[in-house]
Amino acid sequence: MTAATTTPAVNERRVTTPAGELVVRETGRGRTSLVLWHALYADRSMFDPLVEQLAPDYRLLIVDAPGHGPSGLPSGPLTSAAAVLAILDAFRIERAAVVGHSWGGIAGIQAVAQAPRRIVAVAAFNTPFSPGPDDFGTQAIVWMTGWMGATEFFGRRVAAGFLSPQTHEQRPQIVDRFVAALPTRDPDKLQGAARAVLMERESLPPLLSQVQPPVLVVAGADDKRYPASDAEAASRQLLDARFVLVDKSEGERQSGVPEGAAQSAPI
Repeated sequence: MTAATTTPAVNERRVTTPAGELVVRETGRGRTSLVLWHALYADRSMFDPLVEQLAPDYRLLIVDAPGHGPSGLPSGPLTSAAAVLAILDAFRIERAAVVGHSWGGIAGIQAVAQAPRRIVAVAAFNTPFSPGPDDFGTQAIVWMTGWMGATEFFGRRVAAGFLSPQTHEQRPQIVDRFVAALPTRDPDKLQGAARAVLMERESLPPLLSQVQPPVLVVAGADDKRYPASDAEAASRQLLDARFVLVDKSEGERQSGVPEGAAQSAPI
């Protein structure tokens, strides 16, 4: 059997959504569709190890989130849930699950609360369910994103704050890959996305009791920025949820978590 017949085809297209014009990569062979949405300051490459595992059995829609990569930003408020549903419409998909890392988990929870008949399940990795404080520190991060968001220095600072010491020590390639991607991005777009996600988004807990489809909540024991206890408490508010705690002794792959995602991570 040749490589051409074993490797799923890849289709990349631009999709107009309420969150701006987003670039979505489609691959995989399965009937079940998954929308993959990455974290703030990351990019879709963070899902590469997961894509390799899932593509033979699932149809994957891998999103460049608003303000990241070649994707644009809306002229008004950034509505992640509406973007997820617009992507399904563009690909003529009636029902799908959302696999989201941090910001992607936020988008998935918002989407399933808005359209429970279309979003059949959500897997939320390292997802902060409540917004952080709109304090000087948060405002400084947003300001610095626009000023130096496309520099290696900024990337190293973000990596130091969001990726755990274990990741830096044991998997430096993850840190290097994260930092290397930042200079390719537009700092103005990145700042707009950071402002929307860090300062302007709604809190998820008021939505949780309305969510009927199943939700997988995965948190890292080493995550100091978004404590696992907060994620576990949020999972108890959901009607149908499974909470998984991943620690360094078990390893990320054992629980099916994208490499590096079970430790502290960008939003």
